[in-house]
Amino acid sequence: MSEPLDQQLPSYSPSRSPPSYSPHSRDGEETLAQTCRFHSSSHATGTFTKHHGDVTVVLSEQDEDVDVPSYGRHGLLAGSIILDSSLKIEDIVAVVLKVEGRIKLNISGANAASKTVKTVDEQYELWSCQTPNSSISSTCPRLIPFSTILPPTFKDGNHEYPLPPSYEVNFTGIPGLYAKCTYAIRAIVKTHGSFWDHKQTVSTPFIYRPRKRPPQPTVASEFFSSIKVSPEEWFQTTSVLQARPSTKLESINVSIFLPAVRSFGLRDTIPYHIQLTGPISSLKKFYSCVQYEPEPSSPRSQSTLTMSVSLCRQVRVEVKGQAVWKSSIIGSGTLTALPPSVELDPRLSHSAHEMALDWEGEIRCRDDIRVGHFDAGKIAMSDFLVFSVVPKPTMGAFNSLRMIVPILLVTDTWVEH
Repeated sequence: MSEPLDQQLPSYSPSRSPPSYSPHSRDGEETLAQTCRFHSSSHATGTFTKHHGDVTVVLSEQDEDVDVPSYGRHGLLAGSIILDSSLKIEDIVAVVLKVEGRIKLNISGANAASKTVKTVDEQYELWSCQTPNSSISSTCPRLIPFSTILPPTFKDGNHEYPLPPSYEVNFTGIPGLYAKCTYAIRAIVKTHGSFWDHKQTVSTPFIYRPRKRPPQPTVASEFFSSIKVSPEEWFQTTSVLQARPSTKLESINVSIFLPAVRSFGLRDTIPYHIQLTGPISSLKKFYSCVQYEPEPSSPRSQSTLTMSVSLCRQVRVEVKGQAVWKSSIIGSGTLTALPPSVELDPRLSHSAHEMALDWEGEIRCRDDIRVGHFDAGKIAMSDFLVFSVVPKPTMGAFNSLRMIVPILLVTDTWVEH
């Protein structure tokens, strides 16, 4: 017969309290790994003030002279509500703080539809004449401090999503698409009147800008030297540029190389490498009739192909079961041909032989792009690097080609501290 279970278990003794935490290494300690955070060297110490009627809202920890206050992920909304001396304290019934976030979506056209999603909907009663609490003054103070933290997520139905950044976009056409993500703080002062109660509201919109950076830096070295030593640092995708049957030419294999991380800051310069491989006869024909976009100052008169690299942003909106996608170009890249040249190299006279043509280039977002990738369910934004070869209508020896590489654009650059 086995022993009772409680007799088999070792005796329990409570563990000692954990040591106090410090972010800095002590004597005899060594930091093995550390995630660097993007805190500015000097914390914002300014204030933002909004006044309406007899009520003033003051928000702390803001940059000086900002037009609109802003907060990041887990942002601390701290400040105070100030009641002017012209407001009779004895008439005040309650002082309430509301924090609101909304996604407004609209699809126009034959199947027009609209929807509003609440992302933040919090209310705090800062003072009330009816609060049964002896610790709260029976007379409303003229300065009421407040402090609350923005939630990092919200729920839409049964799904939870990260809180989207402040954002607005408008696409015309059929169907049209409009989306706006907004946030605001509302201070509400309720007072007794002679015949009915009154409300004074001070509404303060704010910008929500959650920050994110790539998980690692982009490749810093030149492509040919780094691809041999560290091929894992590059991501490759391939396709085929088909020759038109009437030309009797063979097709050309196309490869795009990007830094393997494929996550970049909005202000990062993204390097890439384009390689075309195939018979010399096909490459000669391609090289003789291609021009780059943006168009050079003296484009070739015989050009029938345009080759370009761009950053494309796609916005998806879903309203009442109807989904609409709209795309826009947010950056144009450069292309620089690398040797050897099929025009100048005399060794490349045998058209049956195979060779490779290479281009290098770089691209970055337009300066007016402030928001990175996000997915908030009913609205999502994705980014792509797009390589295109476009022939003139009914002209050219090759068909069109469009290669799309998904990338992730985030707010910050990877920085090693």
